[in-house]
Amino acid sequence: MPGNQEFPRFTAAAVQAGPIVRDAPEWFDLKGPLDKAVSLITEASKEGARLIVFSETWLPCYPYFCLDLADRRGFNEIWAQLLWNSIEVPGPEVEVLCRAAKKANAYVVMGLNERDKVYPGRMYNSILYLGPRGEIIGMHRKICITVQERLFHTPGDGGDNLKAVFDTGIGKLGGSICGEHTQYPLLYNWLMQGIQVHCSLWPGKAGIENYVDIATRSLCRIGHTFGILSATYMPEEAKPKKFYSNCAFNSPKSLRGGSGIVNPEGEYIAGPVYDQETIVYGDIDLAECDRTRFANNTTGYYARWDLLNLNVNQATYQPLVPMEAKVASPAPESEQVKGLEARIKQLEEQIAALTRKKKATEEK
Repeated sequence: MPGNQEFPRFTAAAVQAGPIVRDAPEWFDLKGPLDKAVSLITEASKEGARLIVFSETWLPCYPYFCLDLADRRGFNEIWAQLLWNSIEVPGPEVEVLCRAAKKANAYVVMGLNERDKVYPGRMYNSILYLGPRGEIIGMHRKICITVQERLFHTPGDGGDNLKAVFDTGIGKLGGSICGEHTQYPLLYNWLMQGIQVHCSLWPGKAGIENYVDIATRSLCRIGHTFGILSATYMPEEAKPKKFYSNCAFNSPKSLRGGSGIVNPEGEYIAGPVYDQETIVYGDIDLAECDRTRFANNTTGYYARWDLLNLNVNQATYQPLVPMEAKVASPAPESEQVKGLEARIKQLEEQIAALTRKKKATEEK
């Protein structure tokens, strides 16, 4: 490569597989999909993948179900079972994934139904980023939750949650979850952080194939980034026969997938693949990101920050704040007032001193 730039080249893998769910009253089986995840990571690493991406809330399962008012007691139970089978970060299930990533010498991006370690009953739609040394790189929690997710998930926060573009050995890595692909301020936030490899996590539901395709490819083209699109597929024979009344599992061909690898031109270099469990592989050369910038560089001359810019909340929100903290920390406005009053007093004293000096001079 000419010049003084070195660009990583590697193989990326988009996992298209189904979770493991059971007939009522068991519903979820956390050990099953966790073991399956380890197996899929191992399989992808044997094919040379340095980046392995799973779909939205793949562990333990996306909420493909919603409240049926005629079966409220059943929904109460399934809601609690999803909570109990969700993942805490850090936690024992994450340790298993970390060991798998280290053994595979790969970056692993996992969609989680995350359980909050602090606030009981809180769940998030999250992306977990793991590194090849078996370390947790970081997290992103979906900032807006969609349709039936609103019965389960708490929206993600500001602060580090909006700084989830990570400088790694395979480039600047980040991602978005499903409907976040329509939130252009969020996507612009990722682009301004220099994202080069964008992981697109989707639930794989039938009926949104066109939406998934357009949203993923357009981001890659506009943002000059590679896209690793992972969407869930579940074969009919793997679906539970007795789950919950208001559930996508009850409809044939309801989870179709659509996974693929997209280049910075917005073109598929692998996939999209539908209606089969598979791993989609694509070769990534990050030099291609810059080769698409010549006409409309959204981080350079095509950015008019003087006209249009983005305000990002860099602070986290805590629902519990000690009352003492409020008493001890005066409001910024009162501090400014005190500062101005002190400055006025100082100026008045200077004026008085100059007046006395002038008067004394005139008397002489």
